[in-house]
Amino acid sequence: MNLLSLLWQLQTTDTELDEKAKRLQQIDTALADTPNLDAARAAHADAQKRLAHLRAQLHDGELQALALDAKIKSIEERLYSGRVTNPKELDGMEKDLQMHKRQRNALDDKLLALMEAVEQAHARADETARALEHIETTRARELEQLARERDALIARLAELNTAREETRARLAAHADALRLYDQLRQTKAGRAVVQLKRDACGACGFAIPTALIQRVREGNVLVLCSGCGRILVG
Repeated sequence: MNLLSLLWQLQTTDTELDEKAKRLQQIDTALADTPNLDAARAAHADAQKRLAHLRAQLHDGELQALALDAKIKSIEERLYSGRVTNPKELDGMEKDLQMHKRQRNALDDKLLALMEAVEQAHARADETARALEHIETTRARELEQLARERDALIARLAELNTAREETRARLAAHADALRLYDQLRQTKAGRAVVQLKRDACGACGFAIPTALIQRVREGNVLVLCSGCGRILVG
């Protein structure tokens, strides 16, 4: 295998290494990042908290209603028992009875509104629970797929690293060419070697003179694109 073929082989390997390493980083980020799941859990927790709060309010209201009913019953029993004959006391009892009944009626309206709110909150809690379950199920499948892909990437990266080192070892006799390749990799966004396309540079499109094209195709000397400075291969 000639010099340019080896450099192209190295470039191909390095390009795939870059792509696989980038994808591995994306997977690692995806494995650690759970914004949708966190949001769903927070929404369900908020819904449950609101439902519990409204149920507590409803329970307190029902206890207040029982207390008022007991007071009303007690006053009515005394008021209509005939045991109280003092007009002033009777008038006071009547006023207390009417006050408690007004409170009871107002409390009925409040309890009705609370029951409706509890029903809505319960529906919301059920909705967020279903949404959370769906997201958790989807996330579990996603994690399984990502884990499999990650294992495959790690195995492939090991293969590529081995192939890279083997190719670089074969290029050891061309130290200057290898040094230039490494420099271009750093300055040309990882793309040091490009193929000719219709007698032009495959990276920048610069037209290559016929004499240089022949040297490129021979593959034994470095030919750089006059447009972008990359190493050309046939």
